[in-house]
Amino acid sequence: MGVKNVANEKSHLLNKNAKKLEEENQEKEKYPKAVFFILGNEFCERFCYYGMRTVLTIYLTEELLYSGTKATVIFHSFIMLSYFTPLFGALLADSLLGKFKTILYISIVYAIGNVILSVGSIPNDLSIMKGVSLLGLFIIGIGTGGIKPCVSAFGGDQFSSRQEKERQKFFSVFYFAINSGSVLSTLLTPILRADVNCLGNDSCYPLAYGIPAVLMIVALILFLIGKPLYKMKPAEGNIFQSVFKCICHAISKKAKSKEKKKSHWLDYADDKFDRDLIKDIKTLLHVLWVFIPVPIFWALFDQTGSSWTLQAAKMDGDVLGYHVKPDQMQVMNAILIIVMIPIFDYAVYPLFSKCNLLKKPLQRMAVGGFLSALSFVFAGFIELGLESGYPVIPGAGLTELTIINNSPCNMKILPGNNSEININRFEFSVLNDIAMGKEMTWEFIPGNCSESQSVIKQFNTSSSIESMMIFLQNNEIQVMKNSESKQRTEDGEPKIRLYFTTDFEFSSNKTSFKLDAPSTQVYMFPNSTNDLLTSGVTEYSKTAPGKYKIYLPLNETVYETEPLGEVDLKSGGIYIVVIYQNAATNTSNCMVISMVEPNTVSILWQIPSYVILTTGEIMFSITGLEFSYSQAPQSMKSIVQAAWLLTVAFGNLIVMIIAKLSLFEKKSYELFMFAVLMGLDMLGFSIMAYFFKYVEGSNYGSPKPDKNGKDNAAYEEETDFNK
Repeated sequence: MGVKNVANEKSHLLNKNAKKLEEENQEKEKYPKAVFFILGNEFCERFCYYGMRTVLTIYLTEELLYSGTKATVIFHSFIMLSYFTPLFGALLADSLLGKFKTILYISIVYAIGNVILSVGSIPNDLSIMKGVSLLGLFIIGIGTGGIKPCVSAFGGDQFSSRQEKERQKFFSVFYFAINSGSVLSTLLTPILRADVNCLGNDSCYPLAYGIPAVLMIVALILFLIGKPLYKMKPAEGNIFQSVFKCICHAISKKAKSKEKKKSHWLDYADDKFDRDLIKDIKTLLHVLWVFIPVPIFWALFDQTGSSWTLQAAKMDGDVLGYHVKPDQMQVMNAILIIVMIPIFDYAVYPLFSKCNLLKKPLQRMAVGGFLSALSFVFAGFIELGLESGYPVIPGAGLTELTIINNSPCNMKILPGNNSEININRFEFSVLNDIAMGKEMTWEFIPGNCSESQSVIKQFNTSSSIESMMIFLQNNEIQVMKNSESKQRTEDGEPKIRLYFTTDFEFSSNKTSFKLDAPSTQVYMFPNSTNDLLTSGVTEYSKTAPGKYKIYLPLNETVYETEPLGEVDLKSGGIYIVVIYQNAATNTSNCMVISMVEPNTVSILWQIPSYVILTTGEIMFSITGLEFSYSQAPQSMKSIVQAAWLLTVAFGNLIVMIIAKLSLFEKKSYELFMFAVLMGLDMLGFSIMAYFFKYVEGSNYGSPKPDKNGKDNAAYEEETDFNK
């Protein structure tokens, strides 16, 4: 008994000394400085990608003039490309170039694509802009997807097998760098897009795309600077090729074989392939079977950059004196991810675990999927509220006419259809349901205005929305008629045009009105080629929301010190401002007409949708990554990674198909359809999860979650998949 105790003591002492020696060796091994260059590279690359992607939908609709449906198709085509190409990046790194050269060469392609997109956004012929911009997007899709499966793994390669804790911390910091780059770019690029004027435009997409392009070049430089410090592993062969050959051989052998039926169709390949490989492929297919419903989740999630951004453009972005741009709302996802992951790891999951709930990964994924469906139900109800406030457009063959009396006389109008319209001085009236294309004789009879006599004019309405300004020139009644529009801007910014009658004689393209706000100035020129113009109209101008004072020019560079009036431009509104100024009678007037009322639903109503969707993402996406990692054989993890990325691509393909089909007249119906589709998809997924048999063993993944239900950090290497 004593001998046994002495032996146990010696054994314990040896183990203790061995463990101490191992810890000392680990402490002596220096932390790889190379990873700081990789982290800097990832921050800049993610800033570039998300900065470019954030403003993409608005760019496609506002600058390239694509419809909302077409822009959605292009946006999701780009995302689909970005998640198809990782497969080729992984193949290139594994079988030919290795990770370093793959990242280097494809990053050069990536940077070139960003430069091309930035150049393509410079105002030019529309067909040239479209061609160059789409080429840039195609190259960027190849670049961002090509390096996606390589960067995080290359960072992990810098640590030795004795630095497991350091590696886990690196992946946490790596994930933080991803989301930091995403948050900053999502906030900054919409400001560069909308608040900077350049190249004669009231927006600056070349700068909004140019800054991400510069950041991508910086990312490439940082990556190259760290080259002397990197540990570079050579390409080790292609597991994709082995799996493909084994499956093809098994199918071919089974089709030709007349021998006794085997328990599994893959067993027919045992004459040529190793049994361990066949076993791993069986497990791989078992995992991939569960991936079948996953693309529907991405079909919903990636619409934050398309459908949800277009929805935000129809909402009121004024929040406590700051104007939130519609594309800036996408930052909510990245912020919520950073905040909510620790909450789930240290509070939500442990609490559910104590209640014996949501302990299995597929259970969490199912709940996350149902939550994402719920977020689209909420988004659908928001869209219903927005649709109730859409501008009313006259029916086919009818015209809506806004008659503006910009004169000091009361006006009686006889439109020749046995009706009478009376409009007081400096007021307006709206006539509905006028027959389009029908020529009418109008008589204008002034009242309380001895200087002028009645006149008769003939008009033929030619568009569905028109306006007519009545004014005096040389003591005679004049009438000016123009076509109008109730089409709101795609980015939600207000539009304004001016009708005017003044003493000042405008020179074409030299003198203009100035609209002045604390941080913005807008100059509006008369829409005429004639000089010495005292009455006229400007084209519509898009500008940032805010309160603007309107100034009349004294000459080409100097303006009156006192404003003619003030207008409060709000998101989604379309305005006509009618200006009258007569120095002889010391009379002036500024009348504001809202052709389309501004957005009234606050953009903050999107926050619950983002909270619900991000909660679903954490439970579905991140848990799905952990599930994939733990269930895949060690030799098959790269294939599972590629398969997960492909589910993102197929999800975006689904959105493209549905957008192309244009199944619904109202956007709200489409959002509800996606919610129902996701709900049904998760019902099927829940059934699959119920019958799924989890694989355990030394050849699979990493240890289980601990007793508190917290997730293992071993899968963090893969958390860049959805970013």
